[in-house]
Amino acid sequence: MPKSQTGIKPQNFSTFGDLLRYLRERIHLNQRELAALVGYHYSYMSYLEKNLRIPDEATLLGRFIPALELEDAPELSARLLELAKNRQKKTLLPAREAEPALSETNAHQLPSSLTVMLGREREVESLNKILDSDGVRIVTIVGPPGVGKTRLALHIAEQAEKRFSDGVIFVNLTAVTQPELVMTAIASTLEIQKPSTVSILDTLKTELCKKNLLLVLDNFEQVVEAAPQLIPLLGSAPGIKILATSREALRVSGEHEFPLAPLPVPNDSFLDSAVVQLFIERARAVKPDFETRQETASRVAEICRRLDGLPLAIELAAARVNTLSLSAMIKQFDRRFEWLTRGGRDLPAWRQTLRGTVEWSYNLLSLQERALLNRLSVFAGGWTLEAAEEVCSDNTLCAPSNILELLMQLVDKSLVTVEIECGRYQFLETLRQFAHEKLKESGELELMHQRHCEYYLKFTQSAAPYLSQGGNQVHWLTLLEREHDNSRAALTYLSAEPQRAVIAIMKYCIALWKFWLLHGHLTEGRQWMEKALTLDPSPTIQRADVLRCLSDFCVSQGDYKRAQACEEEGMAISKTLNDEEGMFSSFAGLATLVGMQGNYAQAADLLEQAIAYQRRMGRVNEMLPLLNNLAIASRRMGNVERARTLYAESIENSRELGNQRTLGHALHGLGEVLKELKQFDRAVQVERESISIRNQMGDWKGVAYCLEALAVSLFHLDQPALAAQLQSASRKIFSDLGVVTPAATHAEYENFVAEMRVRLGDAVFEEAWAAGQSMSLEKAVALAMGEGS
Repeated sequence: MPKSQTGIKPQNFSTFGDLLRYLRERIHLNQRELAALVGYHYSYMSYLEKNLRIPDEATLLGRFIPALELEDAPELSARLLELAKNRQKKTLLPAREAEPALSETNAHQLPSSLTVMLGREREVESLNKILDSDGVRIVTIVGPPGVGKTRLALHIAEQAEKRFSDGVIFVNLTAVTQPELVMTAIASTLEIQKPSTVSILDTLKTELCKKNLLLVLDNFEQVVEAAPQLIPLLGSAPGIKILATSREALRVSGEHEFPLAPLPVPNDSFLDSAVVQLFIERARAVKPDFETRQETASRVAEICRRLDGLPLAIELAAARVNTLSLSAMIKQFDRRFEWLTRGGRDLPAWRQTLRGTVEWSYNLLSLQERALLNRLSVFAGGWTLEAAEEVCSDNTLCAPSNILELLMQLVDKSLVTVEIECGRYQFLETLRQFAHEKLKESGELELMHQRHCEYYLKFTQSAAPYLSQGGNQVHWLTLLEREHDNSRAALTYLSAEPQRAVIAIMKYCIALWKFWLLHGHLTEGRQWMEKALTLDPSPTIQRADVLRCLSDFCVSQGDYKRAQACEEEGMAISKTLNDEEGMFSSFAGLATLVGMQGNYAQAADLLEQAIAYQRRMGRVNEMLPLLNNLAIASRRMGNVERARTLYAESIENSRELGNQRTLGHALHGLGEVLKELKQFDRAVQVERESISIRNQMGDWKGVAYCLEALAVSLFHLDQPALAAQLQSASRKIFSDLGVVTPAATHAEYENFVAEMRVRLGDAVFEEAWAAGQSMSLEKAVALAMGEGS
């Protein structure tokens, strides 16, 4: 019947078979065509329409609903599921009278591979070696949906055919949803008839005991409970080997797991990348004149990266080049499940769309596993077990004590990955977006985001003191960088509707500002702080603290006017609230500001007051950065020995307290003093120690200052070309971070560059400068440490 017929209502149908027949005819399919779409043998469809057999719910959701085009017909879908459940409660045709659900492919012929295998050379070589090993009997290719497990298995099977005297047998299990039918499916594929008095397993053992063949069992995940049946079969047939594909391992004796990861996505050399070549080949299949310029390849690489390197998703995207430009694809990734829908018609319906492929795996999960998978989608960039237990648990479906077991189950099913060394879990972004849609449908989205925000606020606040007090600062900076995406996600959620928690946004900024500053997130950190300040103008302690933090970022970026305004407003709020600690913090901030503008005497006066306050309060850690800044002011005023004494005090206390941040700063400052005293060899030593510390901390701005100072000393040690490279690399880091040279020292920089150019000559200088500009940060550090050439 045509789709346009609207007079028939779902409730008019009283049996599953009648409704199935109507839905099939509604989209103009015969039984054979529908069977091909859902992966059943065509003769089996008559059993369904006669109500003699009923597919289970996962099969209906994952195959029949897409094949019958019911995604946008919820009433028809619901009625089909309802009638299926009703019928399953009644007595059906005994299983022995039903045909197993098999594809129509000739059992003794591998499905044809009409496309070239790309990017799997290493996997093919490794898998062939494993399969050819004498002691290996069963190998399982394990991986997430869309990663290409079946394609790899077919490729291996094609290569292995000649190595097995009885060839290769391919058994497609996608339509076999009952574990007890797996042996029947294998027997039917082999065209083995079962005598009425012997079990199907015994029949197979007898028939295969002298055979030498490779048995490829594709899509084992939905019948994984049948895996133990394979062991007695292999035990009685020593010439048989099994290659299985599954979203999870079979977990039987003798199994060799072969995890299949997505294709790697390159950072450069795009045209040489297998993942880009895969996209281009599939794109040219629909658009022969598809271009392959470097610009095109870089966009293709970005698309492949956002698709997690999943071959299926990449092929679906490539098939859209006639209807979507590459730029449009990149802009539409938040709607990827809407347009990645053009798979080959020769594929089962659930493999023709990205959503269908993921939905199939999702429908095989238990209720608990689905709930946890959905909730985990609030994390960005990964999570720890502790975070999952606190954010995603409840007292019904996912108790805290069950989270680890459920996580392991999701890992086993290739839906979540784990970094064992750091105990961190994460999604492929495609799976995360799918799970997030399901979370929204579940009605738990708001609750999970709230709990996520609360958890990471506590985390950032607990980490913040370690950045000031010493004692494993590198460790905490690394943790904050690792969780930076989660902090971003929390801030984005909070700022979307400011009434949710304005104070929470400010607390996030106060907790993260040192991390942002040390790890070079200057522009991003400044934007978040400016955003927080616009949400609530109330004169609170939190606002004053954010203003003072923001001032440091403005100074680094040369925006002295905005920095001055922040410091003055922060000071005014602290005075109004009688906040003594806040007022002296403003003294320190104002000192930095005026010092950057060349007023070193005023800076020194303000710093002396702030240092006296911290000494009185016994806060040595808080005093250390003030000592370093006072040393800078003293050196700039010509009092080099006072500066040296201040740096010595800071270095001694920093080492004692384990404060790497202030130690790195003080060592760099001491190098500047030694440079002025023309002790260039010693200056190089302390600058290199500072670089080592700052590099470990990820303090790229600090590394750049050290490179600049080191360049001057090396120039005077008769290494002008190296000095020019390091000076250039320093400038590039500053530029990348958005750091502006202080006005008071800009002339010194210009004079030094001019001096290098004169000494080297224009040609040599330009060559050295270009080398520094193209140098990676890692190479610049190695060169500075005397490890590069």
